[in-house]
Amino acid sequence: MRRLFPYIVLALLLAACTAGGRLRDYWKDGISVTEENYPQAEERFARFAELMVAAPSGQAAEALDDLFDKMKEDEVSYYIYSDWIESAFHNYFSPCRNPDIFGKAAERFAEDGILNIETVERLQALAAQDQLNRPGSKCTLPEGVSASGAALWLVLNLDCRTCLQSLAAMAGELPEAEHIALCFGWGPTPDVPGWTYLKPDGMNDIFELEAAPFWFLTDADGTVQIPYSAEGEAPQFATPQTL
Repeated sequence: MRRLFPYIVLALLLAACTAGGRLRDYWKDGISVTEENYPQAEERFARFAELMVAAPSGQAAEALDDLFDKMKEDEVSYYIYSDWIESAFHNYFSPCRNPDIFGKAAERFAEDGILNIETVERLQALAAQDQLNRPGSKCTLPEGVSASGAALWLVLNLDCRTCLQSLAAMAGELPEAEHIALCFGWGPTPDVPGWTYLKPDGMNDIFELEAAPFWFLTDADGTVQIPYSAEGEAPQFATPQTL
């Protein structure tokens, strides 16, 4: 494995450089979206999003600015691309989800002054929420909630069958960590053993509840760790992992 490591690193670097190179002048033919070319334009943006998350951060930032500069020339397309940007880089279920890219996009939405103020404020709030509970940061939890040591946190909707099933699926994971279920919804408290069940106020201000169930880990100091995968697979993005 030690001999293979340099080749793995080289492959990753080459992939990033290739993505960055393909982003240059990606929008040189324009970004206009019409009724006739809508499917092709959407597919083209999807390829762009894939390149963005694979590229070095500096090149991705330059490519995003280039896209926004083109968008400003066509306000109708600007509104369409704003939806696509949110879906690609913010949506919890998107393989291209990236809080840093979406945060920069939210800054441009505010600077450009094309979207109405309510929409801009909503996008800025989403971008701020995306920055919470990222690996390496101190965990942000509802007021009055804490753990005595390392903890596995599971956010679940008591009215959602999939959420309830996740309790049993996660019960045996990381036995060295305290298991705490942060609950919302109207259902009764589950009876799956091994969990501490809490129903705190303020959940909406911290978590994307529509994405439940999801979970993340904190160490003994309350610092968020890289999401753990019960399937043994590496997470696609460093945020609370969707089950």
